[in-house]
Amino acid sequence: MVRPQSHYGPNESKKQVLHVVVCEENWEEVAKNSAEIITKTSRHAWISSKPLNKRNLHERCNLGARYLWGIESGILVEKRCGYKYEHAFLYDWNAMKGYHYLMRLGHIINVLVQYSEHLVKTIRELGVRGFIRFVRETIGGRWLDPLLVQKRLAAHFQLRLI
Repeated sequence: MVRPQSHYGPNESKKQVLHVVVCEENWEEVAKNSAEIITKTSRHAWISSKPLNKRNLHERCNLGARYLWGIESGILVEKRCGYKYEHAFLYDWNAMKGYHYLMRLGHIINVLVQYSEHLVKTIRELGVRGFIRFVRETIGGRWLDPLLVQKRLAAHFQLRLI
């Protein structure tokens, strides 16, 4: 891990410490055109203003940063892979939000169709209407039960930061 310091401001009186981690990965794959095993490599770098150490490195870099990259990749699919997704320049904020929500919904439906073979068991258990209800509740439903949250907050508890 590298911790370069950057000075800025009047007379360079302010300082920003940057924490940098570089991850180099190697793995083996079978070549597409032959049975030959080839070694592939990739290099990832993360920059943070907060300290990185052995305890938080996996969570912040692999689980956090790579997850955000996946979200950005989904948006890039919508922009460049046939969806014709672009900025909506509208005077009505609700219309613009609706455009973006419909684009995301269309992408979700296409992904479900693409992986429908894997969803057959769930559809058989719930039925078509039950499956549609399940998807709708998952996307638009509440993830936490408000009564349970109020009950837990009313009880005495101790918050420990580890």
